[in-house]
Amino acid sequence: MALSNVSFSSTTYVPIIKSKKAELDALSGCNSPSLVPLIEVLEPVTAAAQVTQAWNPDDVAWVQVLNPDGTEDAYFAAYVTNFFAELRFAGTYVPVITATEEPDTLASIAEIMEMDERGVVIRIDVEELIDEGIDSVADILGTIDALGTDPSHVDLVVDAGLLTGTAVVRAAVAGQAVQKLPTISAWRNVVLAFSAFPAQLGEVAARETVTAIAREDAAAFITVRHTIDRDIIFSDYTVGVPTYGSAPFTPIPNMRYASDTEWYIHRGKERKGPAEQYRKLASDIVESTYYSGPAYSPGDNRISEIAAKTSGPGNATTHLMIAVSRHIHVVLDRLATLGEP
Repeated sequence: MALSNVSFSSTTYVPIIKSKKAELDALSGCNSPSLVPLIEVLEPVTAAAQVTQAWNPDDVAWVQVLNPDGTEDAYFAAYVTNFFAELRFAGTYVPVITATEEPDTLASIAEIMEMDERGVVIRIDVEELIDEGIDSVADILGTIDALGTDPSHVDLVVDAGLLTGTAVVRAAVAGQAVQKLPTISAWRNVVLAFSAFPAQLGEVAARETVTAIAREDAAAFITVRHTIDRDIIFSDYTVGVPTYGSAPFTPIPNMRYASDTEWYIHRGKERKGPAEQYRKLASDIVESTYYSGPAYSPGDNRISEIAAKTSGPGNATTHLMIAVSRHIHVVLDRLATLGEP
């Protein structure tokens, strides 16, 4: 079990999860003492019940209430206060904030910290850390001062999710950003997040093909880790992306299957008649050399059932859940056995 007020092992994994059905369903089948999800919440009024149903109350989860519409600070702070009041006795949840929150929101977080005694997580974009026009160090230190805390009660998430380019390029930029953190050894935990899954599958995988895509997020992290004079923790966006948006139409059937260093993208032919296409894609994975068997993860088990026609073929939401489940188990397994994601 990962405890909220201690430094985590370097084999801990922090997947960044959107509080949507597919990803929360995947999370509910991933019980591991090395798993600490960072859950993004867009609708705090309705999300508390969904989050608590998905996560083991004995394990730590980090939760960030987002404010994409720019709700006025006083109202947003009230949402945050009420949201964490609902979570308080339902599990071990630690608030996640940016280093540039407004006064009412900071006051709300300070109150939550005082009541829950679990500290806080500060999430900083790599772009802000390396931008000479932004004094991110002052923002970070000003935030912990306003919260009345110190680095030993603070986890830092350095988010390189929007970086593009090769693993070498991403690692170089992210490494530069991490080195700018103040007193890097003083923080409770330092987490580095990357994203490498394509936003549009059609741009990298043709119809009726199997395409291998390198897990460059993991490769970039491994490169950076060797340059940092403390343990840092791996984070990614699983098989998702950092941004939000809804597809204008139902996607062509596809299945995303994580392996050690690649994702295998099995893509169907067309939007029409998805059921049999999903069965065919599942059968192709089961017959592949990289399939790990139904016992490996809930996602693998569901793939086996779909191929064997012992369950329904599912839909796009089902197959996102399967892909996230498989991905999380692969990363946890690699961290536990190899010490790398």
